[in-house]
Amino acid sequence: MNAHRTQINQPPVSLRRLGAGGNCRGATVVEMALVLPLLILFITGIFDVANMMRISLGIQHAVRMGVALASSGAGVDTDTRSVEQVETEVKTQLALLGKSVAEGATISVTSWPGSNSAGDGTTGDLGGPCDTVEVKVDYNYPVLESFQAAMMLPMFASEEGGLSAIQPTVALSRAERRLNEPWATCN
Repeated sequence: MNAHRTQINQPPVSLRRLGAGGNCRGATVVEMALVLPLLILFITGIFDVANMMRISLGIQHAVRMGVALASSGAGVDTDTRSVEQVETEVKTQLALLGKSVAEGATISVTSWPGSNSAGDGTTGDLGGPCDTVEVKVDYNYPVLESFQAAMMLPMFASEEGGLSAIQPTVALSRAERRLNEPWATCN
C-alpha cells in the first residue's frame, strides 16, 4: 500500500521534466516565434484573396450596369446619351467598393458597327442602334497592402522610392459586350 502512495504523490512525468531542466518552456517560445509569423501571413493572405474576389465581383457588377445603360439607348430622346453618362454610372457602382477602387479604375467604352465585334472598334463611342458596345474596367489591386507595408517598411523603405516602388499588384480586368437596342431603324 505504501508503494501505491508514493506513485500518487509524485508529480506527472512532464512536470518533473519542466522542473528539472526548464528548457521546454524556452523551446515553446522559440517554436511560437517561428510559426506565428507564418500563421499570420497565411490568415492575412486568406483575407486578402477574399477582398480581391469581392472587388473583382463588384467590378463585374459595375461593368454590367454600365453596359446595360450604354446599350439601352437611354438619353436618345433628350440628346443626353453620352460616354460620360456611362462612365458616371460605372464610377457610382465602383464607389460602393471604396474610394481607392473608384479613383484607381480605368473605364473604357468601345463600339463596333453591327453585331461583328472583330477588330479594334471605335473607342469612346456608344455606337448606334443594333451596334455592339463594350464597357471595360481595369484596376490594379494592391496585394497584401497593409501587411506588406508593416513587414517591408523596416527592410526596404527609403527616402527615394519608399514602398510604392516595390508594391506588387494584381491586374483585374472585366468587360462586357452587348448589342444596342433598336431605338431606331437598324442598318
